[in-house]
Amino acid sequence: MAGGGICAICKEAVAAKKMRAHVLGHLEGGGGRGAGLVRVTNRGPIVYWMYVRVGRKAGLNDLDTLIRNTWVECCQHMSSFTSESVSYDSSGPDDGYGNLESRLMKTNAIRVLSREGPLGYEYDFGTPTSLHVKMVCRCPGGGLDEDGVEVVARNADIPHDCGACGAKGEAAEVCRTCLWMDRECLLCKKCAEKHEHGKGEEPVDEGTFLPVVNSPRMGMCGYTGDDRAWK
Repeated sequence: MAGGGICAICKEAVAAKKMRAHVLGHLEGGGGRGAGLVRVTNRGPIVYWMYVRVGRKAGLNDLDTLIRNTWVECCQHMSSFTSESVSYDSSGPDDGYGNLESRLMKTNAIRVLSREGPLGYEYDFGTPTSLHVKMVCRCPGGGLDEDGVEVVARNADIPHDCGACGAKGEAAEVCRTCLWMDRECLLCKKCAEKHEHGKGEEPVDEGTFLPVVNSPRMGMCGYTGDDRAWK
């Protein structure tokens, strides 16, 4: 993992490679029955990441709610966790996907992650955001409800340069049209105001621009970055 992050426990900035040890240092001696430390990242080269403490009785549905509130929720789309053989679905069991067996997402999160290894996660099957979910280790559960989940660290805000004028770290808007066309889509406020898909003779559809946010769902569907679980 590149870059640094913010520890939710002490609010300090910590290098990504040191965050696991840093968080566990806070949790050691905290008492309580065994929780789990889970890492959630974007698929591919890791840019977005967070560490989540998961209570011993928490279900995958609880982890799903946290991921939604922190990173992805926009229009109450469906979601699923998947292993090599099973799909755990937010909508409940159905025929599954391909050869995967479909099960309820209320299944115990630590048990599934421990027995089945890393899981894939997908939110919104039309405009999907795909994540990777992995159990890092067991950890003390003191101060956390047995069925609770909490973000204990996540990557810091990532500065983006404006794709039009090159202003360093000033990108504030994502042009959805350019994103769909696989063109440079990150713009500073000034460039967004005069962008071809912003102001012009033709009416602009509501939602042409979305804000630059600290989330792997940036620029997708109607996502605006209301990370309620982090506040």
